[in-house]
Amino acid sequence: MLGRSSVVRELVQHGARVNAATARGYSPLHCCAAWGHLDTTKTLVELGADMQSKTFIGERPVEVALRYSQQECVDYFTWAEAKQSLQSYIAMVENSIVKPERAKRKLNREDKNICLTACSETTNWMQTAENPNIKDFDEQRKLLEEAVTPILTKLTHQGKS
Repeated sequence: MLGRSSVVRELVQHGARVNAATARGYSPLHCCAAWGHLDTTKTLVELGADMQSKTFIGERPVEVALRYSQQECVDYFTWAEAKQSLQSYIAMVENSIVKPERAKRKLNREDKNICLTACSETTNWMQTAENPNIKDFDEQRKLLEEAVTPILTKLTHQGKS
């Protein structure tokens, strides 16, 4: 399986679990990281492998790659985590706007549109950006936060704004 991205895709298509782990917590992603199989690492992440899963000694795949000096994998995990962080933030904002059950206040239509438009623009950027780097993801998150934080604050604080 290591180093065979097409085989990994085929196995997952037929029901293999990308996050299956040994008794000691090693997943296929940990193994690819240890051996430096970058293509298979990318494939597993694309297929939903958990980059935060930990072994029995608390190592995530990126830390396994670091321990075995697999710098290409370390760099990829760092990049993928930045991308995933931005995606998670977008999802959190959209969820807060669309389903504000825990909110102390309701947002007006204009505020909702500002947030949803900002999320949509960031998502579009993610889909169209050519070779974005970690700094690009961080910058996009910062821009999104600047646009939506004042509005999200309204959701969590009572009183008039």
